[in-house]
Amino acid sequence: MNTFSQKLRAIYVQLANENIDDFTEMLIDYSKYNKSKFDMASESECKEQFFSNRRTVLRRWLNRGTTCTPDFQKSFPNYKLSKLHIKGNPLFRLSDFLKDDNIDYFDQQIEKYLKYQRRVHITVDYKYIYIFSTVTQKINCYEVIEWEKDSQGETTLLLEKNHQQFRAKIQILDNNIFITLQKDDNQLYMLFHDNQDNRTTYITGMSMGYLESDNKVPMSKKVIFSKKLLDIKELEFMLNEAETLLAIENRFSLNLELFEVNHFIKYVNKLKSYSSFFRRLRNSSYREFFYYRLAFIEFYAIKQLFKRISKQESYYIIDFQRAFLELIKTVENIGNIKLQVVMQLNEESPFLKSSYRDLEIRSHFFNLYKNHKVKTTIIFVIDSYEELNTHKKYLFSEMIEYNIEVRIVIKEKIIHDVNSLDFSFIHLHDKRDFVLADPIRDSKNVYKIYTNELTMDEYRTDYEKFIKISKVYSSKDIE
Repeated sequence: MNTFSQKLRAIYVQLANENIDDFTEMLIDYSKYNKSKFDMASESECKEQFFSNRRTVLRRWLNRGTTCTPDFQKSFPNYKLSKLHIKGNPLFRLSDFLKDDNIDYFDQQIEKYLKYQRRVHITVDYKYIYIFSTVTQKINCYEVIEWEKDSQGETTLLLEKNHQQFRAKIQILDNNIFITLQKDDNQLYMLFHDNQDNRTTYITGMSMGYLESDNKVPMSKKVIFSKKLLDIKELEFMLNEAETLLAIENRFSLNLELFEVNHFIKYVNKLKSYSSFFRRLRNSSYREFFYYRLAFIEFYAIKQLFKRISKQESYYIIDFQRAFLELIKTVENIGNIKLQVVMQLNEESPFLKSSYRDLEIRSHFFNLYKNHKVKTTIIFVIDSYEELNTHKKYLFSEMIEYNIEVRIVIKEKIIHDVNSLDFSFIHLHDKRDFVLADPIRDSKNVYKIYTNELTMDEYRTDYEKFIKISKVYSSKDIE
């Protein structure tokens, strides 16, 4: 067998794995295809016959041997074989097939090519994967030791972290990078997109897996794939407990009626993550910045507020105007209900002040019945009838014109028998019920909102006491 036939045999056995179709694909010149040469109607049938004819020729060459024919030499630039390369250099040139004394070189090239094919080369060299650990609250760095292909042709990454090695499968399609990392009993799926921008040293992606402490809770979070070693402290702003999302509803209750509670618990945990992150920032990067430290502390108060909501506990609010306006807008949205209000008539009353927000409260309150069919009763607590000046009487008369029932009660007649002199509520016998109150015996000058049935019953009982003692406003009665 001459050296040319030996070279063909080496390509057939080592590169094509003795697959005659793969071998034919390497040594077929599609520029010679001409449908008119075939007496067939179908394009696919013509191409199949063209391929079959070439396969027959190549099989004959393998079995009987051949020389480097003029046709081979002419068509070589169009063969797929001529396009194979090692690091940008052609695997074989036509001259390699014309020589008679280079069979060893030919075998060495094939061996070198196969080894080269087992490695992966992409346009950028990513070397580090950064992942935030929800257990240690630290960022883990996985160093890419090697890009390679296994015997099945799958691309894998050999990773190392703290002298421990891991393997990850990787696929690259249209600059989208998919990585699957098996870590202990948890499999992590990561997705990145490389936009081929050489100005940046890293790309940010997303991962999906399970919570490290509970493999029944799906979790997603940000991850980073980097070309260079990055500063962990800098990365804390990108990878932290706040950059995670947990699917935890089914870990609370299977009772769909409790979905609203589950919803709050889920986001309370999210706020808890932010609060934890801000606490770390306050104790590290922002230790000397009062401007930020105070804001982080204020956020902690918000987290505590929603924690109480998730447990259906009462919470307090300092800004009564904001709370009362939101109360009015709430009953507007419900519509066609009863609203009961007890309020001390003093200089803090929104009905006696004239700020923009007070005027907004008055406008909404006065139009509750006209626009929303809300029947409102307001009981004003006063020190004595003598304090009812012309301005206050006009206020009462105006309210009555808007179908608001106005009642009056003397403070000393009721203060010792009730929990509050300032409270409002609705009673619909469902989850929308609430009481907004300023308790007399509470040392804090704040309003509390309650939704538990026992406390709401107490205030509804107090309201009945107010109704019994108070008088419906009438100029005649007061005079």
